[in-house]
This record gives sequence, structure tokens and C-alpha cells, in this order.
Amino acid sequence: MPANPMTVVPRGTGESPVGAGADWHTGNRFLNGPFAPWTEENEAYDLEVDGEIPSDLAGALFRVSSNPRFQPRNTDRYHWWEGDGMVCGVYLREGKAAYRTRWVQTDSMKVEVEAGEAIYSGFVNGGTQGRLPKGAPRAKNVANINAGLFDDHLLVYFDGGLPHALDPETLRTLGTYDFHGGVDVLCTGHYKTDPDTGDMLFFAAVGPTITWYRADVKTAEIKDSHSFDIGVPVLMHDFAVSDTYAIFFVTPAQFRLDLVAQSRPGVVWDESSLEHGVQIVLMNRHTHEITWHELGGHWANTHFYNAYEQDGELIVDGHRISRLGSPVDRLSTPVGSHEWFPPALPYRWRVDLATGRATEEMISGVFGEFPKINDAYTGRPHRYGYFVTTRSLADDTMSDGLARHDYLLDSTTVVEGPDGLTSPSEPVFVARENARGEDDGYLLSLWWNRATDLSELLVHDAADLRRTPLARVKLPSRVPFGFHGSWAEHDVLDRAIAAKGDDR
Repeated sequence: MPANPMTVVPRGTGESPVGAGADWHTGNRFLNGPFAPWTEENEAYDLEVDGEIPSDLAGALFRVSSNPRFQPRNTDRYHWWEGDGMVCGVYLREGKAAYRTRWVQTDSMKVEVEAGEAIYSGFVNGGTQGRLPKGAPRAKNVANINAGLFDDHLLVYFDGGLPHALDPETLRTLGTYDFHGGVDVLCTGHYKTDPDTGDMLFFAAVGPTITWYRADVKTAEIKDSHSFDIGVPVLMHDFAVSDTYAIFFVTPAQFRLDLVAQSRPGVVWDESSLEHGVQIVLMNRHTHEITWHELGGHWANTHFYNAYEQDGELIVDGHRISRLGSPVDRLSTPVGSHEWFPPALPYRWRVDLATGRATEEMISGVFGEFPKINDAYTGRPHRYGYFVTTRSLADDTMSDGLARHDYLLDSTTVVEGPDGLTSPSEPVFVARENARGEDDGYLLSLWWNRATDLSELLVHDAADLRRTPLARVKLPSRVPFGFHGSWAEHDVLDRAIAAKGDDR
């Protein structure tokens, strides 16, 4: 097994290209600045570090970026959610860092590589599709939502198709992954890990049908599944779990496959579809009983921190946005890139488990997104939540700071990047070795350096959030602004790499 990170990512044979960003001369926000495509796969050894990488931080941060390989067919309608997946691995050990990026070689990407141009149209705002070659997939799997280790594979997820399995060392694409035949069409890009068993908890959303899954951590086989109907094709991206429940929100944000098939905008805001407004749907994880709880109003959740049961209540923490998608009455002129995401705010929702009554309250007035916790507290009471802020954005950015909210003290701490760094990615919490408390660990996030147009990995102390991080790891390329990722501890990573050794 590898003794240091350089056996995971070997020394490169030359300098990594700088300035490998595409320039397609468009005002679309999602094709410029930190979102702009990066055209090269890169690897690098013994990266430059300002500060010091903690000695107990050993493993890999995996992230997947949204990175269109070819100029979109309709650059004015291109949306950030539609970029091709490129996986980034930052490998840390013994105070050193190494780096590798690779495209996720989906079957639909191979079709476009063969053609030398984009063929598939956008599914968010619509567009014109090219002629599909015989045998080509009818829809594109962009494999760009999330990346994490499971079953000794690095799995890369997309809400509209099966995950793809990658070698966690080389990042070579091995093919689609179906949990040993247990999942047939797709699964969500979000999953949770049961802290008691280590099992993977996830779901699939196809039209109005939600299917719940539990995959065994030892065999990777599906041990539990249950399907139920929510009545409308909600854009169901994230969910939450407590000890007893899987929690889903029914909102006016919809994903309309019928419109996508017509090359029209498929992400639609339709308030008329919900007579009573937003509802919470609870599925008992043990009995599969379904209950509905009305919240009212017309808004959408974006991502959840966590959920737990306490004193007869179910408590759910997450972020809430006023609109998500193009209004159903203006699909011929969908929402443009600079107005797509109204600011989201942290909220807390409560369900009285005796009466079924649901309520909500705003937790913080700090706009933000990509909420995270210490994942060891999944389904259990948590004190701290972390997120990136979206307070006062420039035209070319999505995020502008890193935040920590203390639910006990009802206070939020915000730090900005040093030396003008901006657009931080979703923070990932990594516990210290022999951690003694919930916040005893590190926050890892990628930031954009405008001056160099490259990315940096910042390591912050999660318990003492300061503008100057513990370490700044200088990456040799820009990782286009993406969505989600995860940390793999060195022992889990080493085992997965060793398992792949015979297949290389």
C-alpha cells in the first residue's frame, strides 16, 4: 500500500499547462471567471504550500467540476448544471500534496469526442440538439454532481443517470455502476452515510416517483428499497435523514422530461402545481410508512445540513430559495445566467411528530449555499453548520466567503479569502485524528485566484475560523466551479487503491 501521497500521484513528466481555459466570447456568466472551462487534464507532484498542511490530514479530497469539453451548441442558454464532469483529486500525506484531474469518460462524452463538437442540447434552458449517431445515448450523462468512495470505487454521480466508477488513484473511468444490479436507471447525486452501520442511503427521482435505497457497506448490494408517488415531477436533488425518517420536500421546482425531449427548458417553476404550497414528505426508514406535512408558501429548498429527532419533534436544517427554474409562463425566454439563482438563506423546519404540524423559521440572515456538517453527526443533533456565503457577488462569482453557524449561540462567523481569493467551493469537514468534539477538525475548500486564474486548496481550522488558513495549496490548474465532493481517509483510500491494483 502507498506510504506517501506521491505513490498515489506520481511525479509528472513536464510542467502543467497554464492558461488552458477556453474563451468562447460569450457574456454567459456560467462560461466565464471561475466557471470558465479548463481544457486540459493535469497532474502535479509536491505542490507549493503556503503555511503548513496538518500532519494528521492524510487522504484525498475528491471533487467533480462542471466543465464543458466542447463549446455548447447554444452558449446563451448554457447552464452551469450541464457541464461535463471532470474529477479533481488532491492527495495529502505527511505535509505534502499531489494533484490529478481527469474527464469522466461517459458514453455520451465519447460520442461528442468522436464528433469533435457538442451534440447534445441543454436540459435546463433548452436549445438545439445535433444529429445523434446511430446507437448514441438519447440523453447525456454529464457525471458532474458528486464524487465519493464506495465499494473500493470512486463513484461520480449525476441525478439523471447511473453513477460512473473511477479508479481512485489514476481517475481512469471504469464504466457505469449499478450497485451490483440493484439500481437500474439512475440515482441522485446526493447520498448519506448511516453513522451506525456505514451503509449508503440514497434515492432516485423519475418524474413523480421517488425510490428509496439502502446499500450495504460491506457488499455494496441493495438491502432495502421502496417507491412512492409524490404527484408532481419535483426537481428532487437533495434529501435528509434522521434515525427514523427519510425526508423529502415537495416544491414548485420541477424537472420536466417532456419539455427536455422537445429541446425546451426542462427546469420549470410552476406554483400552480401545488394547491397547498410546499409540503414535507416523511418516509419511515423501517416501515416505509409515508406521511405528508403542509408548510405552505411557494419556495424551494436547495441543500440540507442535517435532520434529527428531539423531544417529540423532527428538526430539519437547510437552505431556502425564493425561486428555482424558469417560470412556466416564460419558457420561450428562460431565466438568464445572471438572474438564475436568487440568494438562499439558512432555515430550520420542525415537524411535531404527535400532531403532524410543520413550521419553519429563518436561522440566519447571511445569504449562502452548499451547507455541510461533520458527517459523523448525520441524523443526530448537531451544533455547527458550515456553508459558503453569497452576500454581495460580482458578475462572475457564485460565492464570496466561508461561514460557520453555531446553533447553540445563534451566531454566524464569516471569513473571506486571503489576498483576494474568492468563489470558495462547498466546504468539506475532516475530523482531526482522535477528535474530541464535533468541530475538532478541518474545513477543506477550493478557491479561485483571480490574479493567476488558478485554484487553491485552503485548509481552515473548523473550530477557529480565520481569514488566514492553516495552509494554502497552490494547484497547477483552475478547477471550474462545481458542486460537491468528499474526503477519503488514507486507510480507506489505500484499501481501494490496493483493490484496483490487479485491474491496471
